[in-house]
Amino acid sequence: MDRDQVNRRARSLLGVALPVSAIIIFVVLLAFSLMRLSDIERNMRLEATQNMLWVISRAHVSSLQLGEAVAGSVAGEVDPAGMELRLNVFLSRLALLDDGPQRRRMELLGASASLDALRGSLPELASLLKNASAETMPRVRALLSPYNAALTEAANKAMVAEWDDLGSTLDATRKQLWQIIISMIGISLAGTVLCVHFVLAIRDARQRTRLLNQEKAFSELLIGSSGEGIIAVDMERRCTVWNEAAERLFNVSAGRATGVALGDLSGFFEVDRIEKAIGEALRGGAVALLDQPFFPDHQSEPLYVDLRCFSLRDGGRILGTILLISDVTERRAVQREIADHRDHLEQLVQARTQELDAALARERATADLYRNFGTMISHQFRTPLALVDSALQRLVRRRDRLTPEEILERGEEARTAIARLVKLVESTLDAARLDAGQIEVRSQLCDLGDLAAEVCSRSMKDTASGRFTLKLPDGDTPIAYCDPVHAEHILTNLLSNAVKYSPAETPIGIALIHSGTQIECVVTNTGLPEGAFEREAVFERYYRGSNTEGRPGIGVGLYMARALARLQGGDVQLQDSEPGMVRLAMLLPSSASGSGSVAAMALRKEPA
Repeated sequence: MDRDQVNRRARSLLGVALPVSAIIIFVVLLAFSLMRLSDIERNMRLEATQNMLWVISRAHVSSLQLGEAVAGSVAGEVDPAGMELRLNVFLSRLALLDDGPQRRRMELLGASASLDALRGSLPELASLLKNASAETMPRVRALLSPYNAALTEAANKAMVAEWDDLGSTLDATRKQLWQIIISMIGISLAGTVLCVHFVLAIRDARQRTRLLNQEKAFSELLIGSSGEGIIAVDMERRCTVWNEAAERLFNVSAGRATGVALGDLSGFFEVDRIEKAIGEALRGGAVALLDQPFFPDHQSEPLYVDLRCFSLRDGGRILGTILLISDVTERRAVQREIADHRDHLEQLVQARTQELDAALARERATADLYRNFGTMISHQFRTPLALVDSALQRLVRRRDRLTPEEILERGEEARTAIARLVKLVESTLDAARLDAGQIEVRSQLCDLGDLAAEVCSRSMKDTASGRFTLKLPDGDTPIAYCDPVHAEHILTNLLSNAVKYSPAETPIGIALIHSGTQIECVVTNTGLPEGAFEREAVFERYYRGSNTEGRPGIGVGLYMARALARLQGGDVQLQDSEPGMVRLAMLLPSSASGSGSVAAMALRKEPA
């Protein structure tokens, strides 16, 4: 803690301790003065025992008057009524002296014995007074003389005691008065300190008020000129501050907003997350909500605002919360545009990358294709050319010794090799035309039963065997909607594949199955154990499995078959079958699907 903070804290403590000490001194001195005034008032009060001199003197006077009345009665100057009156006065003064505090005072003054003696002789005194005469006067005086003497002595003592008490009381009162005077001086000094402090406090308060008003005016200027909406609310969520930016944003004037609950000013403040944010700020937290949608009453498009909530505190007490609302619609639009542009660039880069990857893959595939194609062509084309060359060399070497039968045999071998070479060239050209999109499809209604029978018959002639069996669906003509030329090509390929890759003399089955919108032509033959070829790879161009060694072909038959079938809306599939069997199926759309449904009905109505 630095020196300035220590000085400020010391001045603050002094500013509190000084008036508190002055007030305590003021209260203590005032209480002390009141106590002393109460003592003076109590000392000035006359008690019954302090008026004893008057009581004794009146009793003494009544005794003397009684004696004079007796003398007057003897002289005939006092009648019996006057005597009785004097007696009664005497008795009352005697009763007053002999009762209560006066009795105790008389005992202190040493006159109690005279009182007791006189009380004992009262019957005699009453009898003497009743029969007053010159003879009774000495006895009356004898009875009253000790009493009068005792009263005289008691009166002297009472007078001396009262003067002593009065002097003591005056001394105590004078001392108490000086104490009260000193206390009043202390009270005056404490009051002076308080007045000075209050004057200084008032001057400081006025200065602070002036500074506070300046800060308030500056704060109002800042709040009014701020581009952010500034809203302050109390603990009841009623608006206390509403600046011009908030007026423009919510289209509500400050005069109308002040003192009104936030929920009544705009539905924006009734949104659940906004209410929770304000509640959290009222509990002492700080909350920031970014990019909150806000729908003004005067427009249909939403605005987007950033909301920040902070607590308003007075020391440790929370007075309310302040809301800072910024319109970030333009910023959000710019950010969205930047994000869209970035996404577009990313899409372009991704698309370009995909294109480059695809081009690279195509280039690699083309390189592999041409490399495999070159290898395959060099091998497959070399075999028939070698056969032709061998046959011709024999003819040349043995030209003088050849018989007509041998010349015919060598010529047939050369022709067979040349035909095989022509087929290889045609297959290669067909694959090239297919890749170039130069193959046309002319779909029409086709009886696959007749087509399959024709292809089987031709295959049996070519192979000179009866391995083929054809099974047609019962009671239904398999009418397909396809290109008959391409369908024949596909089926021929499937049968050629079955003959080429199945053991000799094993059966090859062809079955036509009508399955809803498609007709399946399934070719089944005995195959090699599973694992001799890859199921999907058999349809790739120029693919030849491990079981193709020594068999002619370039690996485009099944590739061409599937491509032609898919051009017609069908497919060629390698279907699951029992172990040791191969099941290839050509799928073509039936006449009941597509545009061939009406024509199929017409075909079925024609006579056989």
